[in-house]
Amino acid sequence: MESAAVGALWGCGHDAGQVLFGLLFLLLKDRLHIEIIRTWGSRVVGFTLLVIGAMGIKEASEIPVPCVALENGECDVSEYETLTGPSVGKKKKIGFATFATGIVHGLQPDALMMILPALALPSRLAGAAFLFMFLVGTVMAMGSYTVFIGSCSEVLKDRVPRITEKLTWASSLIAIALGLALLVSQFFGFSLY
Repeated sequence: MESAAVGALWGCGHDAGQVLFGLLFLLLKDRLHIEIIRTWGSRVVGFTLLVIGAMGIKEASEIPVPCVALENGECDVSEYETLTGPSVGKKKKIGFATFATGIVHGLQPDALMMILPALALPSRLAGAAFLFMFLVGTVMAMGSYTVFIGSCSEVLKDRVPRITEKLTWASSLIAIALGLALLVSQFFGFSLY
């Protein structure tokens, strides 16, 4: 349930960002310079990915490595886990940071392309229905995706020691690589979107 809440909260933030940008687009469409917004949007998304990656590395580095000393002087993590049972870690606080990250990613102009069909529908009611279903679908998809990832990592915890730490490191490095790619691509005159 916690995984579903994290994904749904991020999806709500993403929806909020898309709605804000969509309203801004509708109100100021003649005055907006979409290329400037796209450039700065990519930079902000790249920067947030760098921050998320750095926070993940910090979190992974703080995970203690408990073990039981064996007779030969080596350390065995699996023995410790057998003796103590599954560890119950400190619950992470989810909230505004997750929602705000979703907003930032929803404010990306390319994310607006997903909701543009609402403008082409024959009536405002049809457009509103499309938007409502799109927003609900986004929240459900993000919630389902994080439940899938959370469930898989929970199952793997029993089979692969320290899987949470390894997955945190891997996903953090991927976030940093994508963030750097977004920022560096701006200097070479192309967009990864």
